[in-house]
Amino acid sequence: MKCVSLALIAVYCSLALPLSGQNKQQAGQQAGNCSINVSGNGNSASLVCKGIDPTLAKQIQTILNGTRQNESLIKEMSDKLDLIIHPTQPDVFLRFVYPTTPALVIVNPSDVVARDMKYAVELWNMDAPDRDDPLPIPTSTFDWLKQHSEGGPQNLFNLSLASSLLKNGDHLFGSATVNCPTCIRGRTYIVYIEWGKGGWVAETGDNGQLIVPINFKRETRMRYFQQLPQMIPTDKRIPIGPWPNDVDRNP
Repeated sequence: MKCVSLALIAVYCSLALPLSGQNKQQAGQQAGNCSINVSGNGNSASLVCKGIDPTLAKQIQTILNGTRQNESLIKEMSDKLDLIIHPTQPDVFLRFVYPTTPALVIVNPSDVVARDMKYAVELWNMDAPDRDDPLPIPTSTFDWLKQHSEGGPQNLFNLSLASSLLKNGDHLFGSATVNCPTCIRGRTYIVYIEWGKGGWVAETGDNGQLIVPINFKRETRMRYFQQLPQMIPTDKRIPIGPWPNDVDRNP
């Protein structure tokens, strides 16, 4: 008897599929959520499920029933099962726009809706050495964003007390993050802003974790300001530019 096992349903199911389907098969469905056996001359296939969601079980049965007699559909069945068990995850990122008064745009380039996104920006004013705390920019959420779309710009400074603590030419340094419960990963950025003039942003590999000083004491912050630029090569720094959908606001 020939039998090929595919670990497509890793936790709930074990699946074995035939290499050859030339012989006429007879099927008998056993009791259970989606248990099914298919047997023929020299070939067999079986699917055993435990504690699986009823809707998912129905989908699996439908896919299997549609491919029993057609060997050429086995790969298609595997792909469909993979999408059911491992649905596509969203992947969102941040774009900083408006050089003189930076704002934030959330971008969802993926093929699925992203939900419950959370973003955070923590910046220190390097020209206010006596201020230990970062600028008061609150952590915020974005309910949902459909596939291949953008949300924002989100005003980071004018809707908080942060702008009142700044003057033209102040140098801001820190980090920003974005993530969501089903996102394939989080993203972290180093952010540098010269208030009223411009700045740059660069993504790091920190997977959605803010990069902040180990404490907010003055000497620690000074080391932090020295270390951040060393993390990002010059050619990886993306200038904060105009928003393509609003190019006339801040050229």
